[in-house]
Amino acid sequence: MANIRLAVLALLTLAVTGCHTAEWTHRHGADHPFAGSIVDVRSQRVIDEAALLAALETADIVLLGETHDNRDHHLLQARLVGAMGPAVNGVVFEMIDTDRQQAVIEYLQQHPRDTAGLGPAIGWDESGWPDWSMYEPIAAATLSIDAQIVAGSLPREAVEGLLTDGTKGLDPALAERTGLTEPLEPMLEATMLKTISEAHCGLTPAERLPAMLLVQRGQDAMMADRLAAIRGRDKSVLIAGSGHVRRDWGVPLHLRRSAPGLRVFSLAFIEIDPELEALPIDLPYDFVWFTTRRQPYGFDPCKAVREQLQQIEARATGLPRLG
Repeated sequence: MANIRLAVLALLTLAVTGCHTAEWTHRHGADHPFAGSIVDVRSQRVIDEAALLAALETADIVLLGETHDNRDHHLLQARLVGAMGPAVNGVVFEMIDTDRQQAVIEYLQQHPRDTAGLGPAIGWDESGWPDWSMYEPIAAATLSIDAQIVAGSLPREAVEGLLTDGTKGLDPALAERTGLTEPLEPMLEATMLKTISEAHCGLTPAERLPAMLLVQRGQDAMMADRLAAIRGRDKSVLIAGSGHVRRDWGVPLHLRRSAPGLRVFSLAFIEIDPELEALPIDLPYDFVWFTTRRQPYGFDPCKAVREQLQQIEARATGLPRLG
């Protein structure tokens, strides 16, 4: 763990010159011309890290979207959190349920700035998220600038309530102020349902998708609520999956309802696509930082899931598996 903290400090002292391929943890796609490039999606220009930080300085809320199992995304998130410095009042983590907030506070009161044991203290190993070593650099960067570590995810009981009772399973005040009780525009709802289905490899029964969409919206609403609540006169930052920081239907949608007038910037770290050859790009973020890939081009994350389900079915029926 000490090596991780040293790595964080080294990253935070780097000059703001962008990410060179020699720094990548993952190497797939490192030779792509856009690897390491930061794109201002609004102006369709490639910018450097100094220009990105200058833009983020003007934000009230900064959303940093990730691919959860890409270590480079977490190192870059830590780098930006540290670079934004004392202007940040708190960093909200999608990965920490709000009912664990007291555990975070109590651990850090007893062990100030000791992030090595924070994950185990809040039950991280049982959470299903990638190893704490991936997220510890962000926690270390947060504490190094004297900012709060804030839980941002709905507790499990609230998620189960949404699945079984709809918005009745959620705090009514939260649902009202974030617009969660309002129906989505039909085309947007259809697009979101399709995206959720694809994210689950098309294996989720269609009748379950609306409930899963409500959970997605509920998580976005909770994170938006936490970001607005802790901001004060300073900046708040979100660490979350890139799907949650989309400007068209993620956390920004709820912030526009609950905290109108705040300047919100969304930055997504995106693994490089071999088909990306030139600008313009059509992605629902203010900024995109292209990185290398954890898996090689052509990797199909759904293949293993389908094969596992086939094996389970074959064992259940006693029939040989085909294909």
